Amino acid sequence: MAMNLYNFRVNVVIRVTLILLLCMMLAWVLTTTQWFFTPLVLGILLLSVVINLVYYTERTTKKLTQFLISIRQGAFTNTFTGQRNDPLEAGLSSAFNDVIREFQKISIEKETQYLYLQTLNENIGVSIISYEEDGRVEFMNPAAKVLLKKPYLRTIHEMENIDVKLLQVITSLLSGEKRVVKTFIQDEMQQLSVQVKDFVLQQKNFRLVLLQNINSELDQKEIEAWQKLISVLTHEIMNSVTPIASLSNAINGMLSAQDSFNDLTGEDKEDVISSLKTIENRSRGLVRFVDAYKHFSRVPELKLASVDLHLLIQRIADLLRPDIKKSGLELILLLVKGPLTILVDRDLIEQVLINIIKNAIEAMKSQSGGAISVTTERNPGGRTVITIADNGPGIPDDILEKIFIPFYTTKKQGTGIGLSFARQIMKLHNGDVIVKKPADSGTVFTLIF
Repeated sequence: MAMNLYNFRVNVVIRVTLILLLCMMLAWVLTTTQWFFTPLVLGILLLSVVINLVYYTERTTKKLTQFLISIRQGAFTNTFTGQRNDPLEAGLSSAFNDVIREFQKISIEKETQYLYLQTLNENIGVSIISYEEDGRVEFMNPAAKVLLKKPYLRTIHEMENIDVKLLQVITSLLSGEKRVVKTFIQDEMQQLSVQVKDFVLQQKNFRLVLLQNINSELDQKEIEAWQKLISVLTHEIMNSVTPIASLSNAINGMLSAQDSFNDLTGEDKEDVISSLKTIENRSRGLVRFVDAYKHFSRVPELKLASVDLHLLIQRIADLLRPDIKKSGLELILLLVKGPLTILVDRDLIEQVLINIIKNAIEAMKSQSGGAISVTTERNPGGRTVITIADNGPGIPDDILEKIFIPFYTTKKQGTGIGLSFARQIMKLHNGDVIVKKPADSGTVFTLIF
């Protein structure tokens, strides 16, 4: 292409130079001689060179104009041919055809991508709605039409006729946020996962809304949770009821063989008294278990306040330091610089942190060189994170997946509600608690606010 432009420039310069020379010669002949035929010949030559220059430039300009029109109109099927005896025209035609072929390739790739995205939008199970800042809906995929039971939406505000609460959630969520909403669409209950994302396209503000019906997933999780809970409840209750029934049956047999308690032998009397004490202890244990269940099932009401987590963690560290030293452990605080203030229920979050740290202390009581670290940070998404890690023996894999099940415990005196309660509290704060088992050893609990 560069060579073609160079040749074009040279040809134009040659013709312009020739025109200037002919003009100078014609002027000299007309002013200094009385010749008639010479000026006529020079004039004809000058006119022919000018015409040739105009034709030459117009031919090139016309080809360039056709090329640009083809690009603007997307007519990538056009081809350009040039005269074989004209290297410049042939070179330009070849260069234009190369560019056209590249545009053809790009056009085919874009068309393929468009068809792929169109197929994806038509078959994906997630409902997608995109609307402008003024509320005008620009896109609504088939899944959204089926979910909302509406063939189209002119504006996002028309969702008010479907469910006011759903519209409020969509418009109030911050970009990147997600929330589960229970809604009724034509008297049919739906539990929707709602996520929004703001973006700018061609200097226009858009909001992308993703809606997913998670009824079946939640129902399955609920069934699994109930199955696990019933399994734990059955296990705990049977552990108490079975010995009570067995001992009651034994006492009944002893007393049935005699007229009164006083007729029993000394050894039988001791057995009866011991059995009654065991029944009493197991009954009290069962009562404590029921009380724990009542306590867990009662959802606490949050009392939100602005709390500096660093001061809260320091206070918990001072509170638990005697137990930590007594167990021969070390507590390490790795807190980010400055205050870390968030809106939480101080007492409930304090209870969650104490619970997790105490579990770590108990897990490493007989371990030398044990350490517990508490780390605070802001993650890339701007959320506050507290990490509690220990270098203890870790939690076995078969137990790790059950530790958040209510009343599941491996401790003799445990109630099994501590970690379940911690997760419940974090969920109330729109956060979560995650447990991981590092490859080497120990356990890591992460609280995300």
